[in-house]
Amino acid sequence: MTVLSRYMFREFLKAAAACILSFMLLYLVIDFVHNVDRLIRNDASAHEIGWYYLSLIPSVFVMTSPVATMLAVLIVLSMRIRGNELTAMYSGGYSLIRICVPIMAGCVLVSALSLLCSEILAPAANRQAREIRLARMKPGSVAAQFSGKRYWMRGEGGILSATIVDSDSKSLSGFMYFELDRQFRPSRRIEARRAVIHSDGSWELHDGEERQLKDAHPVERFQVRAYRFPETIRGFLEGETPPEEMTFAELSGYVKYIREKGYDARKHETDMHAKLSWPLLNILIAALAVPFALRGPRTGGVWRSIGLGLLVGFACWIILSASLSLGKKGIFSPLVAAWLPGALFLGAGATLFRIGR
Repeated sequence: MTVLSRYMFREFLKAAAACILSFMLLYLVIDFVHNVDRLIRNDASAHEIGWYYLSLIPSVFVMTSPVATMLAVLIVLSMRIRGNELTAMYSGGYSLIRICVPIMAGCVLVSALSLLCSEILAPAANRQAREIRLARMKPGSVAAQFSGKRYWMRGEGGILSATIVDSDSKSLSGFMYFELDRQFRPSRRIEARRAVIHSDGSWELHDGEERQLKDAHPVERFQVRAYRFPETIRGFLEGETPPEEMTFAELSGYVKYIREKGYDARKHETDMHAKLSWPLLNILIAALAVPFALRGPRTGGVWRSIGLGLLVGFACWIILSASLSLGKKGIFSPLVAAWLPGALFLGAGATLFRIGR
C-alpha cells in the first residue's frame, strides 16, 4: 500500500468513525428523551437503563451505517477538493479510480462489520432490549414467546399459539387454542388456518375445527366462526419476533417452514434478503457519493457535504423503505425488493461518474 493509499484510507476511517458515532449518539439521545419518563415511572434502575441502551447499539449501527458511510465519503473527497489535494494527486499521475480505491476499501470494511454485527451481536442484543422494554416500559403485559418456529402465549383461560403474526392486519395464521380446566389440563382444542381479531375483542376464525378433549365428541369443522376468548392479540403483537432478532439462517429456516405449511412467506422472505442487502448498502451508496462530491463546487466545504449527504441519504432511505414495502405486499418479488434499490444506487453512481469525467 502506497503512502497516498494509506493516507486516503486513514482519512476515510476517521471521517466514517465520526459520522457513525454521531448518528448513533443522535439516535440514542432521541430515544432516551422519548422513553425516559416511562423508564423512571416504572422504577427502571440505572443498570437496566444503561444495559437497554447498550443493547440497542448493534442494531443502531447496522441501521445508520449506510448513510453515515456515504456522508464520510462526501466529506473526505470534498475536503481534498477544497484543499487542492485532488489536483496535486492528478499531477502526480494518480487516476481518480486509484485515488478512490482506498476509500471503497474502507466502505467494504464497514460493510463487513455491519454484516457481522447483524448476524452475531444484533439478534441477542435486540432480544435483551425487548425484554427490558416489555418489563420497564409496558409492565404487566403478557408477550408471546417464539419457540419451535411458532409463537406461544399463556393466556387467562388457556394456551394460544400461531405460526405467523401479521401486525398490520391484526391477524394470526396457523392459530391454535388449548382451553385449560381448573387442574390445568386441556379440555378443548380449537385450530384455524387464520384468526382475525376485531376492535370489539371478538375473534373470527376461518377454516378451522374444534375438538372436545374430555369427551368423545366428533370434531366440528367450520369455515367461519366467532369466538370470545379472554385473551387479546396484544400479547402476540408485543411478542412478535422481528427479523432483527434472528440470524439469516434462523430466518431462512422459518421462511422454509411457513412455506411448507402453505402460508404466505413474502413478508419474511423480503426481510431475509434485506438482512444481506442492507449491509452492502455501505458500498453501493458510497459509490453514489463519489460523483456527487466531484461535481460539487469548491465553496461550502464540510457543511455543504453534510447537507448534501443527509439529503441524498434520506432519499435513498425512502427508496429502500418503499421497495421493501412493495415486496412485503407482493407487488415486487422479495429478491427484487431487497436488491433493486442497491442496484439503482450503483447504476446512478456509475452514470454520474461517467458524465462527470
